[in-house]
Amino acid sequence: MKLQYVLTVAVMLAMIAGPACAVDLAINAEPYFASGLFTNPLIPAEKDTVKITVRATVEGEMPKEITAELAIIAADGAARHYAVDLAPEEGQATGSIEWQPWQNGRYRVTAKLDPDNAIAESNEKNNVAEIELPVVIPGRQPHIVWYHDSDYLRWPTMWGGKAREATLAQWQERGVMPLKWTAGLSTMRGEVTDDRAYRSVVGKVEGWPEVSGLAIDEVGYYPKPESEERFRSYMGGIRRAYQDTRDDYFLLIWHSGSLYPEQAALYRGACDLVAIESYVFNWGPKGLGTENFRDFLDMKMRSARQCDLLGPTGKGTQAITTVDLTYPTFNRGMMESIFRHLRRTWPEMRGIGFFGTCIRDAPEEGMAEGIANNKFVDRLCHDYFIMPVVTILPGNLWVNSQDDGSYLVTAAVSNIGGMDSGPVAVKIYADGKVFKTVQLKQIPAGNNLKENQARVEARWTPQGGTHQLRVELGQAPGSTILDSS
Repeated sequence: MKLQYVLTVAVMLAMIAGPACAVDLAINAEPYFASGLFTNPLIPAEKDTVKITVRATVEGEMPKEITAELAIIAADGAARHYAVDLAPEEGQATGSIEWQPWQNGRYRVTAKLDPDNAIAESNEKNNVAEIELPVVIPGRQPHIVWYHDSDYLRWPTMWGGKAREATLAQWQERGVMPLKWTAGLSTMRGEVTDDRAYRSVVGKVEGWPEVSGLAIDEVGYYPKPESEERFRSYMGGIRRAYQDTRDDYFLLIWHSGSLYPEQAALYRGACDLVAIESYVFNWGPKGLGTENFRDFLDMKMRSARQCDLLGPTGKGTQAITTVDLTYPTFNRGMMESIFRHLRRTWPEMRGIGFFGTCIRDAPEEGMAEGIANNKFVDRLCHDYFIMPVVTILPGNLWVNSQDDGSYLVTAAVSNIGGMDSGPVAVKIYADGKVFKTVQLKQIPAGNNLKENQARVEARWTPQGGTHQLRVELGQAPGSTILDSS
């Protein structure tokens, strides 16, 4: 009986004491905008100072000390390691470091909580998270604009219409700019004056200091004498307001309708970014009878190029095309062909925007498909604006006759993406047969054709007659190949 009593007391004491491991630290990487491992800026450039934050969730009694090991690993395997002390908060512990990338390219950032296993946890398998950190060259930071905010996307750099006020800090600490929406010229009734337009912006800037900027919707017109005068008066006020607002306050204009040269000229110096609306999937074909969507997109971009609204990020007012993603007319194959056409035809354009996302107007049974389509578009932004994008642009195969009767064949391979490429295989064909094969070590990223090309040269001595020359890109690991020949 005495032994039974002792055992009973021991069991009761164990039950009162509770489990030995009542603490659990955890960190996650997905979805990024609700994750515990993130960076600011979202897509930094070389030599930027990058803040990398580690945020653990803590269940149970908060430990006195929590540390994390942070590893930043470049594509070539070179790595830097940092110890990060996490400060306790309510149910969380957060720490950060500041880091400068030593080169452009794709980095992996890994965080491991409690690397020395100093804390006994109920679950030791949820202590590691990893994210991709792309570093681009200065001038190639893309503007990737979505009208509505979405937790599950990875690469938007700004919410250009409606961001939930409760999550502003969540976006901003991850290097994403939430903008406040406001109606623009097309909704104004009555006389439009410079002063009225000025007050429409300045008043909102003063009233919404917590956001990263302002998104003015529905600006533009179809040519009529009175419309042009209204637009000039309106943009005069917007220009003054832009110059009077604080430097870190971003001003985006959503331009509706075609972009005419006189409009593009007035946008210069009056805002940071012009988002040109292009209803490729819905209103274009439905309301305007669009047949050739490529020409439809190009028509809207020509004036932007004429007025120098394309080019390196940070060099004044810029313009991007924005595309509707209307449910259910959205098509993935058509969407990728739009990306490829825009990158081929307008390689100077630093970004792209989207509105009417794939879940708008979708029935409940179509939501999962719509979210998957939005994620598909998000990946295209990564592949075509952030990654190296190697291509043979039109006109980049040249032939020059030499004094000895031979010809010098030159192929210029371009990288219009955000970072330097890795190795790229190049072949030059004459009449269907390879006569030159080269493995380029790298094609540098750059902001113009003088900076972002690598050239392959070959001597060629043909027989008399007509011949056909062709250059072809082979394997390019880690790069997006736009046009291979």
